[in-house]
Amino acid sequence: MNLNKVEAVFFDVLEDLKDYLPDLTIVGGWMPYIYSNFLWKNFVRIPVTTADIDFGVDESGNLKHPKTIFETLSGLNYTERHPRMDRMFPVVLLKEKVLVEFITYPDVDFKAIEKLVGGQMQVNKIEKFDFLLKHRVLITAKAPRGKGTYVLNCPAPSAFLYHKGATFISRENKEKQAKDLYYMYFILRYTPDVDAILKEIFQFSRDGYFKSVSDNLAKFFERASSQGCLMVERENGPDEFIRDLRQDIFERFSKLRAVL
Repeated sequence: MNLNKVEAVFFDVLEDLKDYLPDLTIVGGWMPYIYSNFLWKNFVRIPVTTADIDFGVDESGNLKHPKTIFETLSGLNYTERHPRMDRMFPVVLLKEKVLVEFITYPDVDFKAIEKLVGGQMQVNKIEKFDFLLKHRVLITAKAPRGKGTYVLNCPAPSAFLYHKGATFISRENKEKQAKDLYYMYFILRYTPDVDAILKEIFQFSRDGYFKSVSDNLAKFFERASSQGCLMVERENGPDEFIRDLRQDIFERFSKLRAVL
């Protein structure tokens, strides 16, 4: 699926979930697209790293809905994927070929989650995920060609970046590690005010969040030839705007490391 097609599916999903959006937080690979196009408005039109659409959920939702998300989406043009072939539930839903997934944290009140999402849906539990739900901003996203406008709960860019710094090292393979490191680089490179981002990250560190971030980055960004710089360079691909991309990656991560 090309970017225009994936983008259209993304906004179709937002339309399908419009009544639930105040109780959801969009996370994952769509964040660079959302930040650049609707928060910073510097319109970096690059393909998203993953087409999957991930929503964070917790027990703090205030709205009461006549139907669960599963009941609503299962009545529309979604298909089901069964993670366990020997059981009907839980299921993961797909819009065309795009996965729509829900994520929470391990010690959440899961009964409250089920009231929103539905007990039929698979909800992934990820350590440290509650940090993203605590540090959010509202971003208004407009669909192309005037098809709709949506107010989205999103992790603050600084929180998204800092969380990736804490969790990338435990990812199960190098490909996913590279994607996470690229997300971090994207924010460091394209935010209009990197000093404000670094100031917020400094405060996260001072508040005691994720003390491992400094050591994690030291292992991957000690010098320009370190594995982290090479991974981000490959994930970024050819770049006509920067003469020495690897050095640029190293310098931006060095500034990040300096505030930790």
